[in-house]
Amino acid sequence: MGSLIYFFTITCNPLWPEIVAELRPDQSASDRPDLTNMVFRAKFEELKEDIFNKNVLGRVASHVHVIEFKKRGLPHVHMLIILEKEGKLQGLDDYDRIVRAEIPDKKKETELYKCVEKWMIHGPRGRKCMREVKCKRGFPKQFDECTVEGKDAYPVY
Repeated sequence: MGSLIYFFTITCNPLWPEIVAELRPDQSASDRPDLTNMVFRAKFEELKEDIFNKNVLGRVASHVHVIEFKKRGLPHVHMLIILEKEGKLQGLDDYDRIVRAEIPDKKKETELYKCVEKWMIHGPRGRKCMREVKCKRGFPKQFDECTVEGKDAYPVY
């Protein structure tokens, strides 16, 4: 297996409590770029602290990121992180160590379940990926108990 490279896209959530609490009743997050940028930046700085100083993913050899803004004015960041040699994946079991690709238990992890259901599940609730009654990207994928190597060496979780 090659180097462990993470690619993240992190988007400002206009429903973050820190944003919603500061909006007037007639405002939306896109009306307050000063506020959304400040909250996003604070959360991004916390993430960078976890990744680069606390090494929650492993020791970082190199990284690059770029912050962009959507049409509605909300910021998002694309971040590429390459871990040092000891952080590299050695086999398929390593994917299972770092990736969780399942829907959380609704009763045991209620808050996490709500977030996954609201923000990550492809479904017929007006998502742009939906074509008729199916996701054009093939979600939901078939569940596998363990990670296997798929086409083009991509892992299948």
